[in-house]
Amino acid sequence: MLEEKAGYLDDMPVNVRIVNIENYPLHYHYDHEFIYVLRGVVTLKCGSSIYEMQQGDIFIINDSEVHGIYDCSSDNIVLLVQINAPYFKRQFPTLPCNVYRTMGIEKSNEEIIVLRNLLLKIAHNDIIERPGYKMMNTNIMIDVLHYCDQNFKSFYFEGKIVMHKKYDHPEIGERLGRTIDYIYEHHNEKLSLRELAEKEHFSEWYMSKLITAGTGLGFRELLAFARVEESEKILLSGSQKISSIAAEVGFSTTAYYEKFFHKWFGCHPEEYREMYSGRIKGNSPELVFELSKSEAIPIVLKSIRHLSIATEENTEEKQNNHDTSLKVTKKQREILDAYRKTTHSHEEILRFLLGTEGDINE
Repeated sequence: MLEEKAGYLDDMPVNVRIVNIENYPLHYHYDHEFIYVLRGVVTLKCGSSIYEMQQGDIFIINDSEVHGIYDCSSDNIVLLVQINAPYFKRQFPTLPCNVYRTMGIEKSNEEIIVLRNLLLKIAHNDIIERPGYKMMNTNIMIDVLHYCDQNFKSFYFEGKIVMHKKYDHPEIGERLGRTIDYIYEHHNEKLSLRELAEKEHFSEWYMSKLITAGTGLGFRELLAFARVEESEKILLSGSQKISSIAAEVGFSTTAYYEKFFHKWFGCHPEEYREMYSGRIKGNSPELVFELSKSEAIPIVLKSIRHLSIATEENTEEKQNNHDTSLKVTKKQREILDAYRKTTHSHEEILRFLLGTEGDINE
């Protein structure tokens, strides 16, 4: 059984666990989860990608992503923070279709340091249990989600981030998010670019440019990726024929399914099933050991101290860089101020996507 259902207390929409992991079988859930390695090394498999996570690394599991943790060092300690999606969806309506990625960012990066700090505050509050800590952690998680929206929202394909900050215009992100969410919801239907364009009141050409600029994939390739990704759950959950799975997720032929599955997972669907069906929840032992509060407190406090040192070093380096660049930033500030005051029309958004030399009349 691949699906995992998290239980939350009525007044606490955030689950916090500090654990040592020997084996966490492949599973998925409908909530976002933050995996923060406090000590040691763990191997994380998420979808078609495998990551070696070391101390300080944070990975965000998104809605319905199949993932598991194994091949861990014996001394590993991992902070797991899972959130109740229906609760936070009231404030973040697009949360189920938001895709966050943090891996690949340097450990000294200021954005990662801020995220570590917020998650450690949640862990510390959960251990100490001061009066009002549940509300405090709920409010901190709201800050976390706001921060992730600003800094880590992305789309992830072929082992590299392809939605960069230069495409992070609010209207672009909102429309692209709705479009990708719709593709995933209706992946097994005969979707057309015209249908997507009409939903957003765009031309087909404009919608095609938007999808390619935001994800690095054309419409048909993105649809194939969604179908392949959704097929993983069916593939690992039983012995259904490959041809039947291909039809169920929307491929017109089994050959197309096998082609695109191999493109992203690197093997034939049947080979993938043979490799990983024994590692799914229910077929593989779950060896995840909760730390007691007395064991967790010194580890969290040590992580906070290390983070404090990293923050001071980062601040000092930032100040040094600032001091050496004062002579050349006046004009840059003027340009940035002018840009921030600009009201972006559809035409300007399109020029933004194509680059300043782009001809919107092509």
